Amino acid sequence: MRLHVKHMLIIPIFFVIVLFFLLHNDNKRLLVPLNDPFYNRQQREYHVTTSFPDTRMSYQLALKTSPILSNLNVTKDDTLMAWSKSNTSICNNSFTGFAHLFAILKGVLLDPSFSAGPQGGERIESVLNQPEEKEFLTLKPGYFQIRCDNNTEDMKYKFQHGDHLVKWMAALKLVSKMPEHQEVDKITMAVTRYEYANVYHTMTDWYNAFLMLLFFNVKSFTANILFIDSHPQGGLDSIWTTLFGGYGHAGQLTKPQYFKTLIWNIQGYKSPMFRHNLPSIPHIEIFRLFFLAKHNVPITKRLNCEKLHITFLWRRDYVAHPRNPRGIISRKVKNEKELEDSVHKLYPNHCIVSLRTENMSMHDQLGVIARTDILVGMHGAGLTLALFLPKHAGLIELYPKYWSVDNVHFKAIARWRNLQYTQWQNMDNKMEFPDYFTYIAPSVIQNLLSNIIGLMCKPNKDKER
Repeated sequence: MRLHVKHMLIIPIFFVIVLFFLLHNDNKRLLVPLNDPFYNRQQREYHVTTSFPDTRMSYQLALKTSPILSNLNVTKDDTLMAWSKSNTSICNNSFTGFAHLFAILKGVLLDPSFSAGPQGGERIESVLNQPEEKEFLTLKPGYFQIRCDNNTEDMKYKFQHGDHLVKWMAALKLVSKMPEHQEVDKITMAVTRYEYANVYHTMTDWYNAFLMLLFFNVKSFTANILFIDSHPQGGLDSIWTTLFGGYGHAGQLTKPQYFKTLIWNIQGYKSPMFRHNLPSIPHIEIFRLFFLAKHNVPITKRLNCEKLHITFLWRRDYVAHPRNPRGIISRKVKNEKELEDSVHKLYPNHCIVSLRTENMSMHDQLGVIARTDILVGMHGAGLTLALFLPKHAGLIELYPKYWSVDNVHFKAIARWRNLQYTQWQNMDNKMEFPDYFTYIAPSVIQNLLSNIIGLMCKPNKDKER
């Protein structure tokens, strides 16, 4: 049976309630083993004691309130624990940096008169061919201001080389008195985006933001997102609102803003998700559930080897940012229909789906992915969707001859999620065609599918993972 994407997107009557208390309830709690020494059974809280003065930090997730969470084993995370222990505070905790990766500022003024650059958020048609360097703000000392009685206090806290937080730190000024300002009560997270139109790199920002709200125990996992960059409008911008509640552009501010709490997010390139050699990364399954729940996508798929859902993810030319006005992209498959037909003939009882994401909402993309057993596609940002495959699923990643298999972004995702994974690279120059098209023999895909199905459906395999 062959279905088009639109047939996969019927909204079920029963919407997922997973993470309801995580997202909407003030009484967040965490699943942990009963023998965990950090777990307070009476209060049902998970505590991490930190060393900065008069502060005790906890991060909490949810009790076992949903069948979807019933098999989840969430324990304390070594990475977040290490972050909490590696901290430096300045000016009575007005500034606290963690692990030289991120920081939280209490009572900070942002003065836009100490910045220069475009406002950001423009329509992409109005800035075609705009150089990337024009899409970042220049910050001067005084852009960030915190009150400090001792103006000579050491401000030499260092962030990692190549991190824009180094420039933010240079723009932080200690003052004895705050000027007139507008006050922002809600917790705000400052973010500078790189490759903002690329879903993989934006996913690192979303994941980092999620970790920050988890780390600082922010209720309801919502925050104002403040873009300290000048990128034009992008197709992924609205997802910031879906996930965290809203966003704004620092370049559009005209008056000083006083933030009671401002989090400096981890740079995308410094994300745990960008460290592809790691055997695991913090709370990736909880992030998956959070992301799906925020998009109201149910998680009900179970492995049925008699009727698998096989999804081909095809790449198409499209204009995503000003520096590619023709919208030409690489790593496209020349014979898509031939491959679909061959797989349908080989597996007539399975559901074969073709997915093209460039004109689909994230909700609709996730609706397909959450029902996919095997995802097949060329190396490209779209394979980031493997984060949201069912836990039993498999990923087949394809490479043209001109692209290195050392790009292991999605192999890493498969490892972190314990998915079945296999890859293939074309080695025949005759199979590469103009405009970045690659011809792939149907037998290649058939063999790859046969191998991965054998791994997924071998006898005695636990199909309810």
